[in-house]
Amino acid sequence: MTEKFYYHNPYTAKIVATVLDVREKDGERWVLTDQTVFYPGGGGQLPDRGLIEKQTVTDVKEKNGKIWHKLQKDASQFVPGQKVTMEIDWPYRFYQMQQHTGQHLLSAVLERAGWPTVSVHLGEAHTLIEVEGRLPETAELHNLEKQAQTMIARALAVKTHWVTADDMDRFPLRRPPAKFDNLRVVEIEHLDYSACGGTHLQNTAEIGLIKIVGCEKIRGRARIKALIGERAFEYMEQLHQTSVLLREKLNTDHLQFNERVAQLQEELHYLKRLKKFYQQYFVNFTSRELAESTNNALVVFKMEQGEQDDAAAIAKKLSQTYHKVALIQFDRRFFLTSPSAERFDTIKFIKENAEHLEIRGGGPQGYCQGVMKRNNLNQIAETVNMALKSI
Repeated sequence: MTEKFYYHNPYTAKIVATVLDVREKDGERWVLTDQTVFYPGGGGQLPDRGLIEKQTVTDVKEKNGKIWHKLQKDASQFVPGQKVTMEIDWPYRFYQMQQHTGQHLLSAVLERAGWPTVSVHLGEAHTLIEVEGRLPETAELHNLEKQAQTMIARALAVKTHWVTADDMDRFPLRRPPAKFDNLRVVEIEHLDYSACGGTHLQNTAEIGLIKIVGCEKIRGRARIKALIGERAFEYMEQLHQTSVLLREKLNTDHLQFNERVAQLQEELHYLKRLKKFYQQYFVNFTSRELAESTNNALVVFKMEQGEQDDAAAIAKKLSQTYHKVALIQFDRRFFLTSPSAERFDTIKFIKENAEHLEIRGGGPQGYCQGVMKRNNLNQIAETVNMALKSI
């Protein structure tokens, strides 16, 4: 059995331990010690990270009461009986403790409001709590946050108890455990009792902040997404910086953001309508000018302004309204249109000439679009003209 220092004092970050066993299998390197500060994960909490003698520990697992540490590199430097220094990544551990204790507190608040917890996931970025019941309304989520913050501010003591089946009646557990003998119970004073093997804070004040950032329906239940502790503060700082930037960009106070955005959306809607009108005018005018500028069956044009959609629209209009075969280039894209397959078969042309013209493309009969590997509009136009003369 490995002595679990993270239960004696979860605030201990560094100890000296004795190597008991070293194993390498399938390219993985594992070290077993007589005691450890590394929590192996469980109950939704991720394993600790850190170092053993400056070697990175990438995973931690418990098997039959023994805690094994997976090393990133060669384990040959370790031998049974050797004294080693092991040190966890303390900021990461403390965040995990914030998250885990914060989850217990939030689950207790949710339970009191009628949303009992079904499952939890404590991720590196956020906490997910799946609860029975309908989706909470926005106002209800805000109220749950306020209740959680009240409990945080009260600095409620967090205690752990090892409980036998005979003592279970003294601990009103929020969720019944799978087993009842020698059970570890985490208590948040006056608020919650939960069976749990994870690492926790000394009191709720150390949680700092809980921010609910999402809620969705899943499997007929509600899943709440929350940021806890350090991640919540980081999120609020990002929101603050975004707010400062928007105040500068919008030239208004954050309390008027909604009003200003609504005004900008209205202006944007008007400008989009105006743009559509002028685009149509541009397409009609350019198509007419091109059609009237030549008596040839083929109209060739390289667009230097406008948008790709304009080029496509001009090519279509030249064929549909003015009965021309059109070859329009926009950047390295081209549009090849024809009034009919009898007049000019666009699909056949692409298939027969793709290789030597170094083009690729396709589309329905009468409207093909593609890409030119080379800027060879004139060569493509000459080949189209030759094909038209052969009809």
